Amino acid sequence: MSDGDSADATVGVHRALATAARQVYRHPLPMVAISVGWVLASLPLVTIGPATLGAYSAVRSVREDGRVDRGAVRETLAAHWLDSVLFSGLLVVFPAIAVLYLGQYAATGAPLSGVLGAVGFYLAYHAWVVFALAFVSLADGADAVDAVTGGYRWSVENPVATVLVGIVTGTLLVVSALLTIALPLVFPALAAAFHTELVAAERDASDSDETEATISSERSVAGDDRRNDVSTTFGR
Repeated sequence: MSDGDSADATVGVHRALATAARQVYRHPLPMVAISVGWVLASLPLVTIGPATLGAYSAVRSVREDGRVDRGAVRETLAAHWLDSVLFSGLLVVFPAIAVLYLGQYAATGAPLSGVLGAVGFYLAYHAWVVFALAFVSLADGADAVDAVTGGYRWSVENPVATVLVGIVTGTLLVVSALLTIALPLVFPALAAAFHTELVAAERDASDSDETEATISSERSVAGDDRRNDVSTTFGR
């Protein structure tokens, strides 16, 4: 990836964060309701996946309509609750591997355990970013495979932005935790809004590129037609 592409992706991350913050500021009541609802729905732990999917779907409806569309949230959960459970289960695998091997490294000092623990930590970090974007895609109506492959493709094409997304999300978590009450009232909706805006910006950029390519192609074809007409008329 070129330096220009990396810079564009980094700027996109900052814009997504700023837009997400404005969303929370403009719609405080529904955003707080989303955050509290996510916390309460996640308490059984096994429901973290569906709770997260519901939060992303609710944030999407607030972004589009300024309110939580409960019907849309129910439809999203009905269509993808099993996918969300699978996603949340996969998110636990890599951190568990990292903790296991790092624990062995701390106890035995074995270099291999340290290396495997570091690799597991990296995979966990990457997976969290990929699946966060995948949850957004599920809320947009994509199927599970397209959601994951799309998130993975974006993370590979934008490595600097991928690192930045994780850092920004982690910073939001730490700041919210330091503010205490902001953790359950603001962080879940703000993080979901941040990831949603990031995916929306990427989708808008892709649509714009496709539109420009289509217009360019149409102009080329039109130009060829005109040249053919001239050749036919005056080529004798």
